[in-house]
Amino acid sequence: MAEKIKYRDVSGIFIPDAEWAQFLDDVSTIKQRSTELEKVNGEQQYKLKKLARIIQRKDKRIAGLIEIGAT
Repeated sequence: MAEKIKYRDVSGIFIPDAEWAQFLDDVSTIKQRSTELEKVNGEQQYKLKKLARIIQRKDKRIAGLIEIGAT
């Protein structure tokens, strides 16, 4: 457990090596998950853009067919 210490008028926190190692592991795990989430979000954005383009093409086709049928 971290402890507040004061040595020669300097205050600080003492963290044992085992706790510090666990803290660093936790931070690296959080960073890794964050990176994975960013990758997944990027892939989802790409798929949504691709789907939007497909829908636009289909809408143009339908509009063209309706226009041809109206004449």
